[in-house]
Amino acid sequence: MNIRLDAAVVDSSALISIVKGESAADLFAREMADVHRLYMSAATHAEVILATLSIQHQAGILGMQRLLSELDVEIIDFGKSDLDLYLACAFQYHLKASPSGPLNMGDLFSFQLAMKMDLPLFFQGKDFLKTPVKNAMALLGYTMTENNQGIPTP
Repeated sequence: MNIRLDAAVVDSSALISIVKGESAADLFAREMADVHRLYMSAATHAEVILATLSIQHQAGILGMQRLLSELDVEIIDFGKSDLDLYLACAFQYHLKASPSGPLNMGDLFSFQLAMKMDLPLFFQGKDFLKTPVKNAMALLGYTMTENNQGIPTP
């Protein structure tokens, strides 16, 4: 499939997959490198740094910052004007607000930004599959289902 995305939002799960060298790491790295503009919420940026710290300690943070720089990810501020959409997303998709809600607090920042910008989202895992967010990897021709745990498969 020769589809190319002009822009997309990145969730921490896709970046952590790359840093940890998981099975989909090369797929994410290749596809994200081919996107003209990548965006990430400032809150997601903080989350991914903390997640990297817990996985790889302080040394890993430099690697994550290098990855974000290489991918030229633009960090988008989360401000007061974003709160209404964030809360609307939370009321419907947060796991504590809705019994069937799949998203945690960090996921909601990525979800909110993707919905606000009307862009597909790079993510890994099943949680976002239960939302209306556009799936960047699926748009690029990868299979991501509950059966394969939301891991992109060519």
